[in-house]
Amino acid sequence: MHQILLIDDDQNILNALRRELQSDYAIEAFSDPHAALQRCRESRFDLAIVDYKMPEMNGVEFLGQFGKLQPDAISLMLSGEADFGAMIGTVNETHIYRFIGKPWDKVELAAALAEALAHREQVLENRRQAEAYRQQQHWKRAHDPSKLYQVLVVDDEPNILSAIARDLTLRGGYASLQMALHQADTNLPALHRDFHFNVVTTTSPLQALERARQATYDVVISDYLIPEMDGLSFLEAFRKIQPDAARILLSGRADKDVLVKAINSSEIYGYISKPWHEYTLRSTVTQAIVHHELLRENRRLAKYADG
Repeated sequence: MHQILLIDDDQNILNALRRELQSDYAIEAFSDPHAALQRCRESRFDLAIVDYKMPEMNGVEFLGQFGKLQPDAISLMLSGEADFGAMIGTVNETHIYRFIGKPWDKVELAAALAEALAHREQVLENRRQAEAYRQQQHWKRAHDPSKLYQVLVVDDEPNILSAIARDLTLRGGYASLQMALHQADTNLPALHRDFHFNVVTTTSPLQALERARQATYDVVISDYLIPEMDGLSFLEAFRKIQPDAARILLSGRADKDVLVKAINSSEIYGYISKPWHEYTLRSTVTQAIVHHELLRENRRLAKYADG
């Protein structure tokens, strides 16, 4: 039976969640996040449902520590009061699988848990088979320093497109990329990897979707307010064509509801605010590449192992 961790400072919320979930899962509930972290040092969990607004430690802070203790667990954020800035931190720092609002819908909650756990099991199984294949074939991961990572950017403002292309392709110091690489996957060796980006830009989401049918991209970045369709509709359509590409939302006018949809429906990896800092842009793109590159590799090797 799957082990589920619940953290909320409201005991009534914990009781309600326990009633709904205990028939299908093994539940441990905590109103004190520090006590929950101590328990995480003693026992493993498959999934955590964490409230954002708690008096001693907010949900983002908790998940930052929880992720170090249990990197294989998957996380859902539960909140009715998280502000927009807090949600951006949740997306970029903890990469939660779903955001669940209060009050929650029972059917949606059950579906979110089932999808999250199925996703986790598939990722772990791919990794297990990939590691077995690596050992059997004495296969070692290698980075091609000349590789050009393909980035597709959609925005209706040509000056924004030019600025993103400039910030991603201009060469400079790589300390920020090393930090991003380590944050993205602490299991990877601290190689002096140099990331090179080929940035393709367009003001048309329809043209971007056509490009996606013809070429493979590692990352797609989309503004929220674009012509022909909004950014979320575009990212969802892009995901159907290229599910392996990391999706990043770019906006200066998105709100909390938009970000919730971006997390739950478009399954974005990160969010970049306008105006952005070059470090934030490069770091977010680099982390997305490292994360998705490893997932793709494990899935590919798992097929070889099966094969």
